[in-house]
Amino acid sequence: MTWTLLISLLIKSSLIAGGGLAASRHLTQRPVERVDILRGTVCLLLALPVIMNALPPIELALLPPLTDAPALATSTIASLTPPPSAPAWATPGAILGGLWLLGAALIGGRLALGLRTLTRWTRKADPVVCPAWLAPIEDLPPADRPNLVCSDRVAGPLSWGVAPGAILINRATLAERHTAPAIMAHELAHLRRHDWVFLLISRVVLAIFWFNPLVWRLHAVLRQRSEEAADAAALGFVDRALYARTLVRLAAHPTPRLAPVASLPMAADSRTLKSRIASIMTDTPARRRPLTVGLCIGALALVAAPLAAFAVTRQIAPPVPPAPPAPVVSAALPPAPPAPHAPVAPVAAVAPTAAPSPPAPPAPDADADAYDLSQARAQAHWARAQADAVRVNAEEIRRQVEAHRDEIKAAARAAGAEARAYAQQAHISAAEARRIGEEARKVGEIARVAAMKQAYLDMARGADQMRAGARQMREEAHRLHDPAYRAKQIAENAARGATVTDEELQDVARRMPAQAETMEREADRLEQRARERL
Repeated sequence: MTWTLLISLLIKSSLIAGGGLAASRHLTQRPVERVDILRGTVCLLLALPVIMNALPPIELALLPPLTDAPALATSTIASLTPPPSAPAWATPGAILGGLWLLGAALIGGRLALGLRTLTRWTRKADPVVCPAWLAPIEDLPPADRPNLVCSDRVAGPLSWGVAPGAILINRATLAERHTAPAIMAHELAHLRRHDWVFLLISRVVLAIFWFNPLVWRLHAVLRQRSEEAADAAALGFVDRALYARTLVRLAAHPTPRLAPVASLPMAADSRTLKSRIASIMTDTPARRRPLTVGLCIGALALVAAPLAAFAVTRQIAPPVPPAPPAPVVSAALPPAPPAPHAPVAPVAAVAPTAAPSPPAPPAPDADADAYDLSQARAQAHWARAQADAVRVNAEEIRRQVEAHRDEIKAAARAAGAEARAYAQQAHISAAEARRIGEEARKVGEIARVAAMKQAYLDMARGADQMRAGARQMREEAHRLHDPAYRAKQIAENAARGATVTDEELQDVARRMPAQAETMEREADRLEQRARERL
């Protein structure tokens, strides 16, 4: 892996993850549609490396060029020896690839450990035999019934696995039978919607793009929206008030942070409880709108496909002028023979690093001038050969460019037309998505107002019922003052196997008027609040 590839993956995954998060937040208010948009975004991120390798790259020179230090001219052959290369593991690309592999291995290892832990807990758990907990799955076909077990290892109800999957209940929750309909409806909704499968896909994407904070945010939002979608699906089988009370009770004992990451616990923490309760009390339809989800995911795919083809590269560095040729070492050449009848004088050998020699006799000076002339001619001949080679290469490059000029222009025109078509389609999809989002917002506002009005009407009816209960308590207290009525109540309780004394009934009769007054005050407060809101 190189810095260029890392920056390219960071930019592309950020744009896709940010687009998916924005679309799920602003284009729809239905939990089930928000989850579908986030699922599509996760799948696009998973396919991003495949698309990058499948499509032809479109290079964008955004990074600065690498400047190479000019080579120093040397005068000896020994100085041309290349420096020793660094080991393969010490290169920047190897170090960067090792860091990426380390992060991916940590996240993947934690996921594998969570799967192993859940498998061990499920295998060692005891099957649930309570009829209240088995009732929601009795009508299901045998092949669709999840493995319902009780374990002391879990802190709250959770589900995991591919359908039919498994549901784990802790001992404390199993003892509260009145919560069974709400909890089972929630966990069965998770299994029917295959939330666990997309949780694993999201974890794989997180292992690939662990260096991107937006991908971590996408994973967290997908978990939260999956819980809200399961809440919305469960409300079709249980009462809202019972479901909300069950959720609040589970939130008082949240799942610890060391719970397996591959599970779907029902318990909410303090950060998500408020939004889940608000979503539960809002009458939002649970069914999907395929057109809205399809347009959003299609727009993301239209952006992701050409985006994956772009490759961030470095700019081309300016050409470096060639270094002048090194002077030829003259120490190896023999000196010229002396002229006839001239006295032979010793000629000192010329070395590149030797100190300047003392003045020579006139005859060696003439030979040295002749040698310098021949050396200059050799260098000029070498320079002419280099220039001829450069001209040949330039002519070959120009000929190839001329031969493929039409193909280059045609490819550029085709790429421009395709980019314009993508842009036009994305503009149309965005406009349609905005229109659908505005309609969904208006419908959601109308539904919210209607739900609030219905809630206050129910509050007013509850106040009337509380007053009726207070009147019944006063009447019962008045009847309990009669000894004959108390004797009758004692006899009826004895027939049912319960023991009630006369002193207990008199004590109840004394406490009932105060309780009735408390109920009436609470009813007045509820009625006053409902009247102010309506």
